[in-house]
Amino acid sequence: MATSSLVRLCIYVPGTFYCNPFKPFLNAVAGSSYGMAYGHFRRDHSDPLNVWLHVGCLFLQIFGNFALLDCLDRTLGTRSVAPFTAAAWALALGRTPSPPSVRAFTIALLAVASRGCAALAPRDYYASLMLLTGPLELICYWLYLPDHNLKRPGAPWFCAALAARTAFCLFLRGHVGLLGVTPAVGAAGVVALLMVGSLVRSRNNLPLVSQFGSALWVPALLLDQPWVYFLSLSFMGAGLQGVAHEITRQKGTLNQLTDAGYELAHTSFFPVLTLQSLHHSSYGPFAATVAALGAHGDARSRRALGLRD
Repeated sequence: MATSSLVRLCIYVPGTFYCNPFKPFLNAVAGSSYGMAYGHFRRDHSDPLNVWLHVGCLFLQIFGNFALLDCLDRTLGTRSVAPFTAAAWALALGRTPSPPSVRAFTIALLAVASRGCAALAPRDYYASLMLLTGPLELICYWLYLPDHNLKRPGAPWFCAALAARTAFCLFLRGHVGLLGVTPAVGAAGVVALLMVGSLVRSRNNLPLVSQFGSALWVPALLLDQPWVYFLSLSFMGAGLQGVAHEITRQKGTLNQLTDAGYELAHTSFFPVLTLQSLHHSSYGPFAATVAALGAHGDARSRRALGLRD
């Protein structure tokens, strides 16, 4: 139990679908196999629309991931955290039994994101980016309202909420760093909040941080810490994945998993899982992945890869 809680802290506190210098190594030790992870993924992502929507979420999360790592590099005065993470992640994903074209595209995507975020320095205009992501954030809240016994409102309420969110954001942009605490104290407070939210489960069997994490732009402005906003994009991307499942009537994967090792593999392999599912829709199961699943997996996962017991 304690080990599972520790693994979940390592998954959710640094950003659910984000990578960091340690995650590939943790996944190698505590995560499940790629075959098992792909069986879970394909089981719940067979609808082409669902997969394409996840591709959009993937691009958002990859951008946020490397923007966050770029913030960390600039804070530490180094240029090594983001490239090392990209290299370690690429090595882990490149060794998966997935189609070569999928692996090649994934590695190229990581390289472009790593170099691009270092060159563009998105931290310099993070306060403007958070205005653009307002509608996406509210769509995530729309998804979670039934978990709190609230009805999903119609378009007029959505527009009113977006106007209020935009006004609040503009107000805070005029008072950046309002709390006036040191960066270390602010970071400690954010991490403590994320740790608690990672260990408390909501009604949909996901950590509570998955529901409020998209609102981290508020402490980002109050503390004037761009990295906190880029961390919020991980939870926003995860919420939008949930919206994709809601639209296509396919169950989400993460809230069905009951083993921390399965959750770790799902969030670590996510780029390749997503792109291979796209490949699968066009070309069918990939033999090496099917072989990697072997005799393991639940019946639905095995059927998703064309296996019949």
